[in-house]
Amino acid sequence: MISMIWCEDINHGIGLNNKLPWNIPEEMKHFRTTTLNQTILCGDKTFISWGGKPLPNRKNIILTIDKLFKAPNNCIVYNDLHQFINDYKNEKVYICGGKTIYKLFFPFANELIITTLNKSYECNIFMNFPLHEFVCFKSIKHKDFTINYYKRNTPICDK
Repeated sequence: MISMIWCEDINHGIGLNNKLPWNIPEEMKHFRTTTLNQTILCGDKTFISWGGKPLPNRKNIILTIDKLFKAPNNCIVYNDLHQFINDYKNEKVYICGGKTIYKLFFPFANELIITTLNKSYECNIFMNFPLHEFVCFKSIKHKDFTINYYKRNTPICDK
C-alpha cells in the first residue's frame, strides 16, 4: 500500500530551496509517530536535506535516477520506480518527498496524509494534486494545522 505523507502551508507550499520553511514541533511529532517503525521512501534530494542520514527506526529507501548515488549501508537505493513498486507491493510504504517523488507515486497512492498549516510561508516548491479520486475520511485539528486523511475511491492506475 502506498501512503503519501506531507505538510503544506495554506497555499500548498511544501518547501523553500529543498528545506522545510517552518519548524513546528507538534507537526514533526505527527510525522515521526506516523512513520516510526515503518518503511519510508524519499528522493535523493530529500534524503540529502535530512543531512544524508536515514531517519532512525525506519526502513529508509531512496529512489534516484543517479546510478552512482551512495547512501549509508542501512539504506536501500532504487533506480527504478516499477521495480520498487513490484518489490514492495505487499508492504505499506510512506512516500516522504520531494515533489518529483510525490508526482511519480501519486497515480499509485492508496492513501494521502496531508497536514495543512494555518498560515502561509515563503515557499518555492508547491503541491496541488487533484483530490477528486480520494475521499477525506478523517480530520484532526490542532492549534497550528489540520491533518486530513484520504483514501482513494477509484481504482489504482495500473502503469
